Formats: sequence, structure tokens, C-alpha cells
Amino acid sequence: MEQEPELDKTRKETHKKNNFKKFSPLLKPIQSFFIASWKGASYGALLITMLLIFSIGFDFHTGLGKWIDIILFFLIAIVSTWGAVGIGTWFIGKLKKLPALFISSIGISLAIMIYTLDQFRSLENILPLAYFLVGIGIITGSLFGYSLKKGLKKPFSWIMLLLGVLVTGTFCYWLFTPGIMDERLANNVEPFSPVSENPASAGSYTVQTFTYGSGTDKQRDEFSKNVDLKTSSVNASSMIGEWSKEREWFWGFKDSNVPLNGRVFMPDGDGPFPLVLVVHGNHKMEDFSDEGYNYLGELLASRGFITVSVDENFFNSSWSGGVAGDINGRAWLLLKHIEEIEALSTQKDTPFFNKVDMDHIALIGHSRGGQAAILATKFNELDRYPDNANMRFNFDYNIETVIALAPTDYQTLSDRKINVDDVNYLLVGGSYDSDLSEFEGDRQYNGIELTGGEQKIKAALYIDGANHGQFNSTWGENDTYFPFTLLLNKQPLLEGEEQRQIARTYVSGFLETTLHKDESYQPMFEDYRYALNWLPHTTYISKYEDSSYHIFSDFEEDVNVLTATSPFIEIEANSFLQWYEGELEFRREKDRGTHGVFLKWDQSYSTNGSYSLHFTKALQDPFSFSSNSALTFTAANVSDAKDQQPLDFVITVSSSSGESTSVLLSEVMPMPGVLPIKHTKTKYFEERRYGEETEPVLQTFNIPMQRFIEDNTLMKPKEIESITFEFNASPKGKVFLDQIGVNQPN
Repeated sequence: MEQEPELDKTRKETHKKNNFKKFSPLLKPIQSFFIASWKGASYGALLITMLLIFSIGFDFHTGLGKWIDIILFFLIAIVSTWGAVGIGTWFIGKLKKLPALFISSIGISLAIMIYTLDQFRSLENILPLAYFLVGIGIITGSLFGYSLKKGLKKPFSWIMLLLGVLVTGTFCYWLFTPGIMDERLANNVEPFSPVSENPASAGSYTVQTFTYGSGTDKQRDEFSKNVDLKTSSVNASSMIGEWSKEREWFWGFKDSNVPLNGRVFMPDGDGPFPLVLVVHGNHKMEDFSDEGYNYLGELLASRGFITVSVDENFFNSSWSGGVAGDINGRAWLLLKHIEEIEALSTQKDTPFFNKVDMDHIALIGHSRGGQAAILATKFNELDRYPDNANMRFNFDYNIETVIALAPTDYQTLSDRKINVDDVNYLLVGGSYDSDLSEFEGDRQYNGIELTGGEQKIKAALYIDGANHGQFNSTWGENDTYFPFTLLLNKQPLLEGEEQRQIARTYVSGFLETTLHKDESYQPMFEDYRYALNWLPHTTYISKYEDSSYHIFSDFEEDVNVLTATSPFIEIEANSFLQWYEGELEFRREKDRGTHGVFLKWDQSYSTNGSYSLHFTKALQDPFSFSSNSALTFTAANVSDAKDQQPLDFVITVSSSSGESTSVLLSEVMPMPGVLPIKHTKTKYFEERRYGEETEPVLQTFNIPMQRFIEDNTLMKPKEIESITFEFNASPKGKVFLDQIGVNQPN
């Protein structure tokens, strides 16, 4: 009895051997291919890893010179990769299970690639990319390696060689092509006739240009030996974090001796002229950014604005690291520039003498500079620095206007959001911002309150096809560092000059409106169609508000979906698939600082979805309607990415006397379809790095009471007792409604 289990075991082993023999003819080609190709696969993985490290040298600035940087990374690629493989080979060689070079090459390549990519993006974003690149190296290496091992006399070797060439060519083509165009439905919006001249046209002033600075700049002659006007240095050590030895070596100064450098564009005239400061954002500090706004400086100066492009390159990132608290430093330094210019304007021997109108100042910032501009406006109001109250502020300048181009919005003060009220604010950003990936400045826009005490305006323009960098002429179309730039989908981008034409138009028009007090430009901010004749063809979405806007439902009051901000409004809704209030989010589910109501309908489920606001008490000024006022609200198309059809719906107003009248939204202003966005050429990197495929953006709609009266002449706006949004003009969709109120005539 004890021998039976042993016999069973022997039979099973014999059966397994017979089964293996059956499959061995099938396994032999695979085994043969592996034996012939493993070395090539190993070298392929190593080669693509070395190419990645080597390619970084083309966009890496140590300050030693371009060719030295390239040679340095060439040596690092070879020494580090083969050094690590040597260690790995020795270690894995102890195991003796698989070819040591093969295992160590793949393992070390993957480890080095993950570590290298992780220096630029978070680990969860780059893991699929690292696997993909190493996989390409293994496949191409194995195909070429097999051909070389077996020799080219065999037909199969030629097949493997041709496959290797095909895979390599396909990969290189994918890598170096600009990308693919997004599928977009035609957006045919008719322009309105302009009510003013093109603000991007050169003005009547000739322009003088000069620089001011410390005179000791180590990197640029225009701020050292060729500087036109010497200025003082300032101690920024209390505003920023540690200043590294490498940074001190490159620039030649410490954080206690930061220069005030600027490029000045001055109108040739008697003055005084409004003062406009432009500041760049974060970029490689060795690749200087301040020249990138010369196009704005030339234009604005010709139109009567003293414009200064401020140098803050020394606060930018570098191979040696960044500067903690750099946005605080950037903001504070802007105010120190104003302080210096104010002092120079009183000195007869300077070009600024009696030329500067200190009562009209604007700050323009790009990227981190955009947040620095609004932060400087906040510092300007304060007596002490919130993060170090021992530091006193004594600025109190009349900063009337802030313009933010693709700004960041992550900085806080004492763990609070930066809130500034009653300042003219213009936000400009694009759908293809592959640096921020979101319309971040929209949160800052929402945080600016216009109390009505002063005549201020705020406006936002969202540009389909605009990226992050092309607002600066030197940054260009690459919103990230090489070699990640090869992964960006740049095919849908506007041309750089087109994007800067939009910036010229809106920046100049906004300054004309807010500093020169030329009201003829105001309509282009309330409705972008007034500017379309001056702009490149693409989709635009805009928001606007001034002191004439009075909102009676902003959805910030509570969680009760049946109430509005005004206690005299009751809400009613019918026949929706979804009806709920919530916060509008960015692509990556970050809060946006605004709540509203989400409404989703599908006529195959239920017809005649409607959302009504009933006034239980007659509206009182300034919330009551008149024949010259307009119904205003903001709305965003939040339908699924595949549903690109423009949405349409009807707005009906009813009066206490029983009259009602309706207007179709598209007859006043069309709501665009959703805009699917593909920032990159690889799906996995896209999803992990950039989030959702679409981003909801709010458009301001104004429907004049006259449009309702035209439909029913018996309608009396003063008697309106309900407003209903009827969703029967589009078969399905989803919208976000917010900021419902009245726009009174000025």
C-alpha cells in the first residue's frame, strides 16, 4: 500500500514529460529567438536609457556653456548606465538563472529611467511612460540583435532586421511629429462690428528703449557694462527661502543683494504716462525670460504707457534647485521696482523725470508672475508681511489694474487664499496649457469681489488652442522640458504670433479701458464678438463683471436646492436626469471656488426639462429689471466629451400680470460645444498627468430686456415674477448655471 503513492507520482512525472515533448517543437523557435536576441534586447534597453539621459543635456543649463552641458550629459549617460549595469551584472550573476547582462540591463534601465523621469514629474505620472520606453528599447534591440547574431544570410534574419527598422522608424516618427489635431466641430460665430479702433495697432508715440540695473550683472551686458541707468540693490532674504551656493556662483550675488533690473519702453512725449510693469514666470533661470515681452512693451509704449519688463530670472528654477517662497519674493520685488521708479521720477538727470503718472499703475504677470502680480497688489495694502510680521511694508501705491496671462494659483498667505477686492482684473488663458493643464486663474477671478464702491471691471478670456509658453516670445511652444516636449501634442496649437496677437489686443484694450479711461473698449470684454475681427479664428469663451452686475442667485448660500441667495426666491425644477448643486471643478478635480447648479436632461428619458426662479416678493433696486437692463448669468457646457454639439435652451420670463415672453439663447449668444483636449501623444501619460478630457469654462450671457419686449410688447420688466430656463431646444446635454442676476445700465 505504501508503494502506490510513489507509483502515482512517477506516472504523473512521466505524463508531464510527454506533454512537454509535445510542445517542445513549438517552444524551440521561441527559445532559439531568445538565445539569439537577448543580448541585442539588453543593449536596446541600455541605449534608449542613455539616449534619454543624453537628451536632457540639450535643454539643461549649468552656466558652463551649451556644448559643455551636452558633453557632460553624454559622459553621464555612458558612465552611469554602464556603471550601474556592471554592478547589476555582478549581483545577478550570482543567481545564474538567466543571462546576467539581460536581467541587469532591463532592471537597471528601468530603475535609471524611472529615477530620471521622476525628477520632472511625479512617480505615478511617469511609470507607464518608463515601461513603454524600456519596452521599445527591448523590442528594437532584440530584433536587431537576432539579425546580427544569426547573420544576414538567413531569410528570417532579414525579416527581423526589417521589423527592427520598421519599429524604430515608427517610434521615431511618433516621437518627432507634432501630434494630432483634435476633432472639433466647426465653431462659426459671427463677429460684431467693432465700436473702437484695434487696440493692437501701434499708437502715435515713438518709443525710447533703455535698461536700468545694478551695473554688475554677471550674465548680461545690458544690465552690467552697457546698462543705461544704474539702480540700487535690495535685500530679499526675508521674503524667500535658502539661496544656494550654485545660484550665488551663477549670478554673482546673494539674496541680500538682489538687483533691480528692468527693460524700459517709454513714449517719447511730455507725459506723465501711466506705469505698467510686466513680469515673467518660472522658467530655467539660465534661459532668460524678460526679453519675451518686448512685443507688449513696444505696443504699449506707442500708445502712451511707460512699460517695464522686470527681470526676476534669479528667482527661477535651475539644475541646482529652486527658491522656496519665490512667488512672495517676485511680488515684493515688483513693489520695490515701483518704489525705485518713483524715486527716479523725481531726479532731473534720469529719463523718468516728470514722466511717470504714479496715480495710474498696472501690473502684468505671466505664469507665476501672474500670481505674483495679484499678490503684490495684496502686499501693497498691508503694513506688515503676514509670514514674518517683523518685516514692515510701506508701499500704498495706486495699483488700479492687474492682468494675468496663464497664471498659477497655488500660493497662500498665512494658509489663506489671496483675496483682493475692487481691482481691475483681466485673466487670459488657453485650453492647451500643458504646464498648468488647467484654467487656474479662474479661481483667483472668482475670489475678486467688486463691491460697487469704485468703477472696476473684471474679465476673463479662454482661448482654444493657446498654450502656456507662447505668451512669452522666447519660451515658445514647449510647455515642459526636453525630452518631455517630444510627448506633447503640439499640432492643435495656435501659431505663436497668433497667440501673442490675442495678448496684444486684450492687454492693450484693457489698459486703455482702465488706465486711459477709454470706455469704447469696454464692450469687447463684455462680449468677445466685438473683438473677433482683430483675432485669429478659434473658439473663445469669456466672462465679465462690473459694478452694474447685481446677482440674486450665486448658489453659495447653503445646500438647499430649493432656495437661492436672495431669501425672496424659490426654486422649482422638473424632468431632469440630474439636478444638484455643487462646486465646479478643474480637469484634475481641484476646487474652483464657485458653486452652481448642474442640470442634465435627455429627451429620450423625459421632455421639457425646466428650471425656474420664482420671486415671492417684487424685486427692488438694484435687483429690479427695467427696459434698459439685461438678464445676466454664467453657464458652462459640462456634457460628455463625445457630445460636442453646441447646446441651446430657451429663457422665459413671466410677469405678475400674466404675460410671458421667451428668447432662444443662440439668438443672443451661442454656447459652444465641449472642447476635448489631448495634451500629449500617449494615452497613459495624458490620463495620469492631465486628468479629464475636457475642462468646463463659464461664459457670461447677457440677454437685454428689449429682446423679451420685442417678443411680447405687453411685458413690463418691473412686473417680472419668474425666470425659467427651458431645456427643449437640444435633445440632451448637461449645463452648469451660476451668477444669475440683473445687469443695470450705467
